[in-house]
Amino acid sequence: YNWSDCESSHLSQVPVTLLTCLSGMVGNGAVLWLLGFRVRRNPVTTFVLNLAVADLTFLLSITIALGVICVPESSQGVTTMLNVTILFAFTASVYLLTAFCAVTALSVLPVSRCPCHHSQCFPVLLCALLWVLSFLFAVTLYFHPPALFAFVLSYLLSVLTLICSALTLLAVVLCCSWKQPPGKLCAVILPAVIFFPFFTAHFGYWLFLRVFDFSVFVLNVSLPLACANSSIHPLLYFLAGSCARKFTLSVSVALQRVFDDVTEP
Repeated sequence: YNWSDCESSHLSQVPVTLLTCLSGMVGNGAVLWLLGFRVRRNPVTTFVLNLAVADLTFLLSITIALGVICVPESSQGVTTMLNVTILFAFTASVYLLTAFCAVTALSVLPVSRCPCHHSQCFPVLLCALLWVLSFLFAVTLYFHPPALFAFVLSYLLSVLTLICSALTLLAVVLCCSWKQPPGKLCAVILPAVIFFPFFTAHFGYWLFLRVFDFSVFVLNVSLPLACANSSIHPLLYFLAGSCARKFTLSVSVALQRVFDDVTEP
């Protein structure tokens, strides 16, 4: 690997990736501000807030890394720290999206009558646990690269959980045999699950190749796709809320329509 290889083959993708990161940071920042101060807090917004933090961290790390890579004399330590942060944020985003979809799918099943699903502390504790696991996983993978197999298994398990959650929600939407499903959340979750494997699979493969050398940051098609995955979530929230009743261009009103009236699963 050297600077000329990156400059000749993938440097043209930098503007697209930067534009995607900037738009995603604006969207996730708006979600954080509105859900944190303008919309009533509930278990669903807890997952969405944590997911927005993970996506914002991932996009910010990618943006900084793109600036660092433009400086050929950048230190190896800085690049290593950025790669670890990118891995940490990406893993947290995957886990939080999986938990969000799984909890929403469980909320439409009879098992949701279980008292543990009505605990106000459950979403907070689960998100905190996922953040800790993501951090420990990133640090462990840096010092012990063979732990990569755990990342592959966790990613595949997350994809499987997302697919099962999406199928459960889709079945409830089509049959409505148990109870009224959270229609607005379905409009958010189903597209997110559909886009997730296509946007992140190549980035996971990139991590598989790069994990044994954290000092190298490589540009390829996986980067803009992974950034698009983290940037599309605020757009899905806005579309689901703006088209729910009377069409509106207000981001605040759209988010309130999606999350303000959601009850505890």
